[in-house]
Amino acid sequence: MTTVSLVLQSWRFCPERDTCSTVLPDGCRDLILRRAPGGEPLWFISSLADQAYPVDCLAGEAFAGHRLLPGTRLPEAELLAALGTVEDAAAALPLIAACGTLEASLEEALAGLAESPSVARARTRLGVSERSLERLVSTGTGRPPGYWLRLARVRRLARALSTGGGADAVALVDLAAALGYADQAHMNRECRRWFGLAPGALRRQPELLALAAEPGYG
Repeated sequence: MTTVSLVLQSWRFCPERDTCSTVLPDGCRDLILRRAPGGEPLWFISSLADQAYPVDCLAGEAFAGHRLLPGTRLPEAELLAALGTVEDAAAALPLIAACGTLEASLEEALAGLAESPSVARARTRLGVSERSLERLVSTGTGRPPGYWLRLARVRRLARALSTGGGADAVALVDLAAALGYADQAHMNRECRRWFGLAPGALRRQPELLALAAEPGYG
């Protein structure tokens, strides 16, 4: 695949004061360049997040990254060694193009899970057995099919909350039904599990909603 298709988004972040940023699970791994004022550049690849987590950032630090499509594989040790002390994040793009891969069957499976109300329905759409889907997704991503289905659904929830205006509790009940949750309590548990907040509280956090609306899985 080409660099354009493997890199979902390139980004930069340079805080003017010490801050604690929140990272939300989005189904993606990022190739990141972090540099402290006067320090050497540090390249690393983020882990696949299972829940929201904080990152302490110092004033004057510079971050730049490339968010990769879900399921992208990289020879991490070789890539990081090749980047070494490179200071330009754009220099990583041709290396991603040269060594990054995303299997078509895995990309199709992840898309099917994102669009399905259940893992069983995804299997039917994809025409594969339970064992085949489990093996393909777990081997390719390190997470089982259920992880991807739940993540896609909770990200749809966050996007719906960002456009929901002043929706009241009744609207949340309707939203739970529309998204395929068993009930509002189920939706609340899932939202807390992934984002650390119940839907009502998340709706009052525009910064987090903006993060959840950024490109990612589902």
